[in-house]
Amino acid sequence: MGVHSLSLLAADDDAVVRSLVARFGERAGFRVQVAGGGVELLEKMDDEVDVVLLDLSMPKPDGFECLAILSEKYPGVPAVVLSGDHEAENAVKAMKLGAVDYVTKPFDGDELVAVLQNAFRLRKTLRENEELKETIGGGGPKVQLVAESVAMEEVIHRARKVAELDSTVLLTGESGVGKGMLARFIHESDKGDGKPFVTVSCPAVPRELLESELFGHEKGAFTGAVKRRIGKVEAACGGTLFLDEVGELPMELQSKLLSVLQDREFQRVGGEQVIQADVRVIAATNVDFSKKIREGSFREDLYFRLSVIPIEVPPLRDRLEGLNLLVGALLEKVAGRIGQKVVVSDEALSKMRTYHWPGNVRQLENELERAAAFCEQGMIEPKDLMMDCEVESTGLANEGGGLQQIGSISFAEIEKLAIEKTLKHCEGNKAKAARVLEISEKSIYNKMKRLGIH
Repeated sequence: MGVHSLSLLAADDDAVVRSLVARFGERAGFRVQVAGGGVELLEKMDDEVDVVLLDLSMPKPDGFECLAILSEKYPGVPAVVLSGDHEAENAVKAMKLGAVDYVTKPFDGDELVAVLQNAFRLRKTLRENEELKETIGGGGPKVQLVAESVAMEEVIHRARKVAELDSTVLLTGESGVGKGMLARFIHESDKGDGKPFVTVSCPAVPRELLESELFGHEKGAFTGAVKRRIGKVEAACGGTLFLDEVGELPMELQSKLLSVLQDREFQRVGGEQVIQADVRVIAATNVDFSKKIREGSFREDLYFRLSVIPIEVPPLRDRLEGLNLLVGALLEKVAGRIGQKVVVSDEALSKMRTYHWPGNVRQLENELERAAAFCEQGMIEPKDLMMDCEVESTGLANEGGGLQQIGSISFAEIEKLAIEKTLKHCEGNKAKAARVLEISEKSIYNKMKRLGIH
């Protein structure tokens, strides 16, 4: 998506600032709306807005309050904040609340446009690579883990013990088993409310931006670095930094992460100041570290630093004896999203127990939400479950009911199949399909156009 199709909503109580933002934004090709304060900003906000720019010191609701509301209601829309030249502490606080970047007043027009463009590109890449990344600061809802099996009872027991320590934790397991949820559970058991929980998805952030994303940069460190930027390590100060898919961390950044773990210090890109890293690191991966170490693509000393306390989360297929408990807990979450309570029949539960669940708990939750949207009289029956037909339709089902290797199937093809199947199940209703897929209605139109779905 080019900049000429981007919609910018800018809020500031200073008419001069609003005028400058509108002039610079329109000159760069943005479609600009302006608001004189937080109330007007929230009134004008909708799914068509691509980037939000807001002043932190507006009258109530101020920028911080608006950020919290935007993070909850429009989590896919990147927000950039305006702050005073000597308000670095406020900028860091704003990033913990979900802002992706900040601009200090007085600002240069080219600098403003560059920051807005970069903010959108970064969030767009994150969304396309991994939509569920829990990249939020403190103040989120309490995590409740369900010990639905003996294996999970042991995992939760270990997590509670680990939370009492300040050691680095490495969570391993297949994609979708709940490593991100477990990381937040450890954080909340230890740090409690008010402390930041900051997530970085190592493969989702473009390689050339990842170092700055993690460690920040100084003004002039590289082309486009027009201001100092605080990185995620610094933003997580006093709390937890969750490194998702840390096995994909580029080799050139591994030594810098090792310094954070070993010496509790780092430097911003282009900077000389040594900054203390008062942060607890929890990392997660689904890769075979021994293989990557043999291949020379991951440092063995970093692996040992990451795996001070390893916890392996078992796949869902190995913990189906208590599936009814897990289904019940997930349906409570689903009920909150769709606004109605749903139960599962014994026959549908039996069908779930015979399935391989290659996507683990994440797939189960999506399956339940989709079934809940279309079941009759609040009861999910076997006919409402689609996991079998989806696997068979890809040609990936083997005789044992599991998945063969899908290395020959692109992510775009899998995404296209998911959208087509959901649209068919929703009888072509794009708004309903978007809710089932947990994306905005605007996103489903964009994805259909990009993937050639008619």
